[in-house]
Amino acid sequence: MLIRLSCLYIFLFLLINTTNAQNKGILPLTGIRYFNEGISLKNVEVIVDGSILLNNRLQVNKEFEIRLQSPTGFSEDKSKMIFAAAELNIMSLKGVVLFKTTNVFKDKEAMGFSASAIKEVIIKVQIKPEQIKTDAGCLINIRYYDLKSKNQFRLEFPVTIVKPGERLLISKSVLNQKNVAYHSQTIGVKLKTIQVTVDTSIRVSPKMAYTSLDISGIEGSSISEVLTGKESFWVYDTDLNEIKITDKQLKQVGGSMENNMVNYLSKIPYRLKTMTGKLFFVRFRWESSDMRKIIDVVVMK
Repeated sequence: MLIRLSCLYIFLFLLINTTNAQNKGILPLTGIRYFNEGISLKNVEVIVDGSILLNNRLQVNKEFEIRLQSPTGFSEDKSKMIFAAAELNIMSLKGVVLFKTTNVFKDKEAMGFSASAIKEVIIKVQIKPEQIKTDAGCLINIRYYDLKSKNQFRLEFPVTIVKPGERLLISKSVLNQKNVAYHSQTIGVKLKTIQVTVDTSIRVSPKMAYTSLDISGIEGSSISEVLTGKESFWVYDTDLNEIKITDKQLKQVGGSMENNMVNYLSKIPYRLKTMTGKLFFVRFRWESSDMRKIIDVVVMK
C-alpha cells in the first residue's frame, strides 16, 4: 500500500511539473516568451514580407505580422460564436508604454468570430521611428483573450532594431520538431535525433550543472561548417526571466566525412549543482557563418 501511494505521489508530482512546463515557455528563432493562461496555441509565427522571421531583429517602419495559430480554450455562445480579443502594447526597454490598443478586433466585439475564422489570427504591427527614438529595441506584448471568460494567452516579444543596411533574416520554410523534452526549429539542415540530459560531472566548472544536447545526424552541413559557425545560448528561470550565465558552453563536433553527416554535442551551463527542484528553460542556437543555416533548440530542465 505504501509503495502504491509513493508511486501515486511521484506520478502527481511529474504531472504537475509537466503541466506547468507546458503552460509557459520560450519559442525558438524569435525568443518569444509565452504564457498559456486558459488559452493555448499550436504555434506562433512572426511573418515579414510573406516569410518567417528567423530571429528578433526588425526594422522601423516595416510592417510585420504576428500569427496566432489554432487556439483552444475559448467559450462559445448558443450560436457557436467565439468572442476573441487581442490587446497590443509596445513598450520601451525601460518599461514606458509607446503604443497601446485594448482590442485590435474592436469591430468584432459585438458579433464575434466563427471557430473557423480564428484558426489563424493575424495581428499586424509596425514600429515607428518616433516611438523607438534612439533605443536599441522594444518589447511587444500581446494578450489574446476571451471576452466571455478569464482565459487568455500572453506573449512577450523582445525586438532588436536592425542597423542601417542590415538585411532581415527570413525564410519561406522552417523545419519544426517538438516533443515533451524539446522544441527545435531549423533552416537549411535536418536533425535526426536530439537527446537531452543533465550533466553534473564536468570539472571545467565544478559548481555548475550542464544541459547536454546530443544532436545526432545533422544533414545538410559539414564538420568544418559546424565548427566555423556561431553558437549562442540563453537561460531562463521558471518565470521566464533571463539569467546571465558567465560560464562558457562546451562542445564536441564529429561525424562522417563520406556521407556528410555531423554529430554535435553541446553542454550548456544553466544552474548550480546544488540548485535542484526548480525548472529552467535553456535555449541553444547555432548559425552558419553565412547565416543561411540555423539550429535553434529550447529545452526545459
